[in-house]
Amino acid sequence: KQAGVETSADMIMPLPLTQEGIRQLPLESLTQEVADGAAESMYPGVQLPGNLKITVLPIVPGITMFSYIRFFNAYPGAGSVDIYVNGRKVASNLLYRNFTEYMKAFPGYYRVAVFRAGTTENPLTVSYINLIGYRIYTAALTGTEGNVSLEMINDNRRFLQGNMAYVRFVQLSANAPRMDVYLDDSLVLSDLNYMAVVPGEHNLKLREYFSGAVLLEDPVVTLKGGKAYTIYVVGDMNDRVGLQVVIPLEGASYLAF
Repeated sequence: KQAGVETSADMIMPLPLTQEGIRQLPLESLTQEVADGAAESMYPGVQLPGNLKITVLPIVPGITMFSYIRFFNAYPGAGSVDIYVNGRKVASNLLYRNFTEYMKAFPGYYRVAVFRAGTTENPLTVSYINLIGYRIYTAALTGTEGNVSLEMINDNRRFLQGNMAYVRFVQLSANAPRMDVYLDDSLVLSDLNYMAVVPGEHNLKLREYFSGAVLLEDPVVTLKGGKAYTIYVVGDMNDRVGLQVVIPLEGASYLAF
């Protein structure tokens, strides 16, 4: 920090590139971040930000435009993964069903390369993302062997009333059948938007759409007032463990801009 002000030098995420620049980066640079003063020699012909040395970009709440992003390993076939963004490692040994902390990031374009933990060859996926200012994102790794992708989930900012809890549902299992979600035996009709519920303990059931068979039940889902949650459905239907749910507290509950 400089004189008590947070700057880009304190950030885990690197600086973004332009839309043109990000797609011109050579593949051999997936795990190589541009060093100070070496932009032209490493990426010839690619226009990089002049502030790449990340020394003087202050982050002033309410003034500086930035976003938050976290990564979620929802791919059961990977075990644990390392994640590189624009050549910088931002996550090490991220286990299946685990999240990183939220990280501040400036608006712009990023290349995300995901590898099995401890390796730097044969990436599971290479994705290009564009972050918009004042948004909260979860980037979820999901898919099946040979078809892994990064799904961007926008956590809508909203006013949270203290006497209600807020919950939404996101299906990230690559081979799960079409299903219905029931909360306290009531069919949930919307999955991507938050629904307001009474705080306390709730019963969750995932039912197969055509047969009505219960695929998964969690009898005690505890939701607190003034908080927002997402119920992520993950897992491999062909595995003995089957479907699982992960229910983190969403950034809308506590992050500030």
